[in-house]
Amino acid sequence: KSIKGFIKRRISGNATFFLSRDKPFRKKKRLTATAFAIGVSSMKKFMLCLLTSFLTLAGFAQKDPFVGFYQGEIAGAKGYPLGNFPDLFAEVYKGPNGYRLKLISQIMARAEPHTTVDALSAENGEIALKDAGNFKLNGKITPQKIEADLTYNGKPAKISLKRMNIVPPTLGKKPPIGAIVLFDGKDLSAFERVQGEGPAHWEIKDGAMVVTGGGKDKNGKNLNGTLRTKQAFDAVRLHLEFKIPAEYDVARTQGRGNSGVIFGPYEVQVLDSFGAPGNWDECGSIYRMHPPYVNASLEPEAWQTYDIEYHPAKFDGDTLVEFPRFTVYLNGVLVQKDTPAYSCTSIGPRNFAKFKHPRNGVQLNLQDHTNKVAYRNIWVQPL
Repeated sequence: KSIKGFIKRRISGNATFFLSRDKPFRKKKRLTATAFAIGVSSMKKFMLCLLTSFLTLAGFAQKDPFVGFYQGEIAGAKGYPLGNFPDLFAEVYKGPNGYRLKLISQIMARAEPHTTVDALSAENGEIALKDAGNFKLNGKITPQKIEADLTYNGKPAKISLKRMNIVPPTLGKKPPIGAIVLFDGKDLSAFERVQGEGPAHWEIKDGAMVVTGGGKDKNGKNLNGTLRTKQAFDAVRLHLEFKIPAEYDVARTQGRGNSGVIFGPYEVQVLDSFGAPGNWDECGSIYRMHPPYVNASLEPEAWQTYDIEYHPAKFDGDTLVEFPRFTVYLNGVLVQKDTPAYSCTSIGPRNFAKFKHPRNGVQLNLQDHTNKVAYRNIWVQPL
């Protein structure tokens, strides 16, 4: 009876697909073998969808097909600025409250948003736009494109944009002659644990090393899983690639895709900052000291790149004469240039003057902040 009731609910309004053309399903008193078989198949699909939902809620979400950047133009716009500059980009972000669409004149730049629409939802493979935002957008977003009619400066216009596939220019870059390979996808022999005993313990999956918690010590206390290089470095150029996990059910905070690339006491932040304003605690920043020039982050589950040049502090005897400095490219975009690190990035500005900068080489740390960030193709070039 439960199967029969399930099938009735699933095929309401389309019963003739299963049985005769002249008699609707609800009048049948007995199930045919075909109806029963299709009903069981439908139940299996339903249970699969339900299981997928549970996995998503549990934090195993896959890359969302809508999230990312789109590029195109606006047609028919009159007036400044879009009437003069019709090139247009879109950013589709996803968080706990649904999707957010932002129309901007340029990505990875501090460009003003022309319109922002929040709390959008997907249904049947598209996100419907109905009188959305201050432009009164009417159209739809699909994983391939955005098309909509709108009102701009009181006149009708139309936007048409296609999905962008951004590949950072140094993604997959091979180490040059003389470089020191720290991770080539095979083993963690160049790293050691910061806390706890034993060798580096992160999971290696599909050629990437994935952040793994540190477990517990003999007294049952939680250990941090951060790894550091066995070797210390002076001036160095670092290349690495990282992937932020999709955690759409988590608000955009320090709890979403957090890790860090740490040179001794100085951290270059790793974070899910796609769609963020680019503050001093977001991806591309010298953590809580210098925000990135622009937010150059890609969407979660996309492979991203860091190319970082580090120069240590300089001393004249016991006197500090130059702060350590960083030049940072995130996904090929310059986000820090010869930027000074005034202090350890884990202390506040009031304590900067008390901090003693290291005189010797520093070990490179990859931070465990509980999020399953993945790293690959890690190498350094001494300068």
